[in-house]
Amino acid sequence: MKKPIRLTALMLVLALTFLAAACGKGNSDQAAGTTAGTGNGKSAAENPEDKIIHHVMSDAGFNSEIVKILKTELAKDGYTLDYVVVNDIIQPNKIVNDGEADTNSFQHEAYFDQFVKDQGLKNISRAFYTTFTPSGLYSKKYKSFKDVPDGALIGIPVDPANNGRALFMLRDLGLLKLKDGVDVIHTTLKDITDNPHRYKFKEVDQLMLQRTLDDVDVGFLFAGTAVQIGYKPKQDALALEDGKDLPYKGIVAVNNKLLGTPKIKALQKAYESQAIKDFYKEKYGDAIESLDYLNK
Repeated sequence: MKKPIRLTALMLVLALTFLAAACGKGNSDQAAGTTAGTGNGKSAAENPEDKIIHHVMSDAGFNSEIVKILKTELAKDGYTLDYVVVNDIIQPNKIVNDGEADTNSFQHEAYFDQFVKDQGLKNISRAFYTTFTPSGLYSKKYKSFKDVPDGALIGIPVDPANNGRALFMLRDLGLLKLKDGVDVIHTTLKDITDNPHRYKFKEVDQLMLQRTLDDVDVGFLFAGTAVQIGYKPKQDALALEDGKDLPYKGIVAVNNKLLGTPKIKALQKAYESQAIKDFYKEKYGDAIESLDYLNK
């Protein structure tokens, strides 16, 4: 069985070259043919590529942890999951948009919408929802915001779609004020109108948030990351998001040519399988909410 390949952004092109070079070798874990499905309704016998799903997954959170389960569930329906695991949040959408992969899973809808808009991508869409995981503010130094001193340094994501999440949690706790009417996915430090505790902020790439926690007084973490390093979100977070009305729903994105095709329906079925739910429950407890109901 081919192990997931952990890549930097610069190595991603090499990985895709490898996938293309694997064409015709007969290994069920390697790519066969071109990397973009045709979506033209041909049977698997006419086009074996219709039974292979080329999927890009992030190594952040739990995306890559479920790959073995996805492969097993897809195999039940006669599909092969050909996957690459990357530690990059820029290239996966571009790769799917360009047809070099079929699908990806690493992001929530707010990030996807903003990225597609900013990059002018035309050939990629949301395929289906997966999960919601409440992000929170954590500290290795303090147990409550009552203990956090004035002037404390707080780590937050630098990307626009997530930048405002920490600020909204601080606002909801009454620790700072934001401009009236601002949307969480467009909120930045410039929208702070009152910072009575004189908090300072360190903006970092979301993949560096865990490491940054050692260098700040309080830091933003996604739920999957928090659980991986030993936190129980509902018990240990200094502040935790309420998922109601938040746009941070996890998604699988797809090249538009494959929307509605059997292979994407099979992938959705795998993501919604009881085996996936059991894995989440066993490892993450109540930190993950399934969004199957939104796909009906």
